[in-house]
Amino acid sequence: MSFRMISVASLALALLLGAATLAAQAAEPVTHDGKLVSITGEKLVMTAKDGKEHSHALTKEAKLTLDGKSCLAADLKAGTRIRVTTQGEGNTVVSRIEGLDKNADFASTRQDGKVVSVTGNKLVVMPTQGSEAQTYTLTTTANVTCDGKVCKAADLKPGLKVRVTLESTAPYAATRVEAIEKNLDFAAL
Repeated sequence: MSFRMISVASLALALLLGAATLAAQAAEPVTHDGKLVSITGEKLVMTAKDGKEHSHALTKEAKLTLDGKSCLAADLKAGTRIRVTTQGEGNTVVSRIEGLDKNADFASTRQDGKVVSVTGNKLVVMPTQGSEAQTYTLTTTANVTCDGKVCKAADLKPGLKVRVTLESTAPYAATRVEAIEKNLDFAAL
């Protein structure tokens, strides 16, 4: 009888820990790129890089920008390249939409993740969306910042959240690394 109670208690604890882990993962913001299909006050419909259409809930608190400047939903037209940040359970609620229309620097290829290691000019990052670490080569002119302040690549510690901007001609040559450690406003990007 006591063995059965221990088994039930162990199972309940495992379920509780599993639920807590899933809730923590769901709260982690996820960023992905695509093209705008339509947007209303409550719903965003977009196509992902693979061409598949999907939708997200849009809240009144969502931050909308077009080429780095605040905008209204009506300013974002069908076909505009967008970068969407989602969060909440299942990452279905949009917290930010970045319209990428004319600003080439803003529209450059960016990838978010966490630092695995830094050795010389090699930066290894575990992407936010992905199961395999990616190695980037920092260009000689790469701009590295920590919470918006200039820092060195050696300051990037394992586990630190980063956004890596890549050269379009060399997909794995990083021109910019933005590390996010303490500044929560910056971390919302």
